[in-house]
Amino acid sequence: MQSIFMRKQGLILLFINFVLTGAGAQDLHFSQFYASPLYLSPSLAGATDGARLVLNYRNQWPGIEKAFSTYAVSFDNYFNAFNSGLGLQLIQDKAGTAGLTTTHAALQYSYNIQISEEWQVVPAIQFAYGNRAIDFSKLRFADEQIGGGASGSWDQLSNEQAQYVDFASSVLFYSPFMWLGITADHLATPNYSFLGEEMQLPGKYILFGGINFWTEKRRRIKGDRSFSGTFRIQRQQNFNQADVGAYWFNDPLEVGVWYRGLPLLNNEVENKINQDAVVVSLSYRHGNVRFGYSYDITISGLGWRSAGAHELSLIYEFNQNFRIRNRGRRPAVPCQPSSNPLIDQDNTGKYRKKPKRIF
Repeated sequence: MQSIFMRKQGLILLFINFVLTGAGAQDLHFSQFYASPLYLSPSLAGATDGARLVLNYRNQWPGIEKAFSTYAVSFDNYFNAFNSGLGLQLIQDKAGTAGLTTTHAALQYSYNIQISEEWQVVPAIQFAYGNRAIDFSKLRFADEQIGGGASGSWDQLSNEQAQYVDFASSVLFYSPFMWLGITADHLATPNYSFLGEEMQLPGKYILFGGINFWTEKRRRIKGDRSFSGTFRIQRQQNFNQADVGAYWFNDPLEVGVWYRGLPLLNNEVENKINQDAVVVSLSYRHGNVRFGYSYDITISGLGWRSAGAHELSLIYEFNQNFRIRNRGRRPAVPCQPSSNPLIDQDNTGKYRKKPKRIF
């Protein structure tokens, strides 16, 4: 019993430390980051040829009681008449027995520009509202346990909520065979402190991209096969993270394997090998619906005690105008909806070159 009590106390103190010292300022993340496109980059708002609804769920470290649970829903649409995309995203993340809850709502706008016969550039902006809340009644401090009375630590806790406004920007370059994007988030460096003092959310910078090595269309059996390699590098404050992996798509299944870490570049906050997990994913596509599952195999110091992380995604695309793509005006963004840009979803044509056109 004492061992269980000590573990629970340790978890509570861990999350108190996150709240009061800012260690918890690091953003949440999704292993299936191409299955949460609007969170990865505002430039991916309107990346399909019509409307798209995305649902995500992540259960991180289920081996630790009430660790991290994340829910996300997003909707985006491409407006062909304006070469523009609009996106709306809602995310809620819960952590710890004290219910540390982070809510994020964002509105995104992207503009698609054709700069050559094959290359497109998509600048975008995002405006966001954030809210962080905690239930102080569920916190137990060390002096409260020892003395059996009220804790002097309560005097430091002045607010149970912190609200802020933020914005981000991004740009995406892509052709039918490769893509490269940059996202800069938390450009307003908003204050998120519960203590009534200045505690700014640090800026987050993401570089992502990939290349389609080959694509094969099977004529006897309707469907396609492809193989792609991708990467994602992120820096926020003193934390660095990289995801490197590959996708194998064999319609209707897609298998992915990822390594998350930077073993040659230790994090500045502690002198340890910077590695987190090996991620395996499996997705299934049926018509306009795509369902994905991934599991994080933890290889950091937490080991098997954390029980890794489970993640689910569901993508539904509708009101798609494939003629935009087939006529060559707008090739599919390579990482949408799978890793292959030349997948002909209505089986009526294929991306073809066309004279340069800006609007």
